[in-house]
Amino acid sequence: MVVGIIVYQFKINQDDEGEIEPKFEEIVSELSNFHQDDNLEDLLSNNDKFRLFYNHTTGIMTKKGRQIKNYIVGRLKEAPYKCLSYYHQETDESQYLIINLFERESEVELFEPIFYHMTERMMPVFETLITANLNDFRVVEGIENKLLNEMKFAIFQIERLSNLSKEQKAALIYSSFERMECLRILREGPISRVIFNQKMLEIKRNTNTDLLLKPFTELNLIRRDWARGEFNKKTGKLRGEGEFLFLVKDIALVRSPPIQLVEDMKHNSYVGAQYLQELYKFYQNYNPTEKINEESELLADFLLDPDIYDFLALLQTRAIPVKKIPHILSEFSEMDKVLAKLKEAKIIKILTDKANREWICLLAQITPITIFPEEILNKISDRTIMKMGSIDEFSLYSPITKEVASIALDLLVSTYNEVIEF
Repeated sequence: MVVGIIVYQFKINQDDEGEIEPKFEEIVSELSNFHQDDNLEDLLSNNDKFRLFYNHTTGIMTKKGRQIKNYIVGRLKEAPYKCLSYYHQETDESQYLIINLFERESEVELFEPIFYHMTERMMPVFETLITANLNDFRVVEGIENKLLNEMKFAIFQIERLSNLSKEQKAALIYSSFERMECLRILREGPISRVIFNQKMLEIKRNTNTDLLLKPFTELNLIRRDWARGEFNKKTGKLRGEGEFLFLVKDIALVRSPPIQLVEDMKHNSYVGAQYLQELYKFYQNYNPTEKINEESELLADFLLDPDIYDFLALLQTRAIPVKKIPHILSEFSEMDKVLAKLKEAKIIKILTDKANREWICLLAQITPITIFPEEILNKISDRTIMKMGSIDEFSLYSPITKEVASIALDLLVSTYNEVIEF
């Protein structure tokens, strides 16, 4: 859940004797609907602000020299919040810090594109501060209002993206490298929770594995169960005891013909015939299994963009004239860029009728599909017949006990007929 956004200007405040008193001066702030009673300034300690500022401005060394790390994603040390932070320095050397606060359990990485877009749109406002007459109340108010509008829209978009549909939860799995690694690991067969946690920590420090697995559990793609271990008399060690994770359904994102639109186009005298030809041509050559992971990763981006998600839902039922696009997109959305992105990915097709009018037609409805993970059966068999201890037990291909294998097979059988509705 988003808490709010605050914009600071960093000032040295040097007096005539050379003494300095560095300070973060709040320019403007905005709270989410659920935190209207809070004071953002009170939520952030000076120590946390200076830590962020230091991490931004120390930069990194590259072959080209010193560069500023403009964006930071992380947790605050003194306040119980996660944050997205952006540092900006203008040509007059004025410095700004924009901090977006989230509650600790929030999946901040999901909202990064919204935050990046907001900061990009704020850049022209900071440029005006260089030459603006800050003694004029109306000028200052105008600048503050522009920043506030950007912040309000960003919070609005984040709140929209916080209430995900099942399709969007499926897209989450393919929206981050960490979750795609989760899926890759789970495809190798049963894995102990301890080893799984270690593998994820190797990929990213301070990883919250429960949060990473959340869409898997909410969509019933995995099961958890406790296995009793096997005692090795020679070594005196108990092997294979603990909580294990089992993948019972694999998942992917594919394109499918929008059935409602197809029916509507059969009676569309403007571009119906053209559309049906284009649709046939597209699906005649479409093979989603050829590069299923890459395809799923591409399609996930569209489902997790709030404006595009709503726009695609509208296109599922009818074609829309380019000049009469409904006001379903937010006022900050750039429609030309949205259409160009969808055209390039062959999600939509722009068709022209006899009167030279352009129509937006949906070629592909993005559909999550669940698949029985058949390959896991052979992996379970191969790993069960290995001699215990023959492979490093922290490997993804390490041997498993007969009990773990039995649990895995029972779960695959009992969940085989389960259908996940999207």
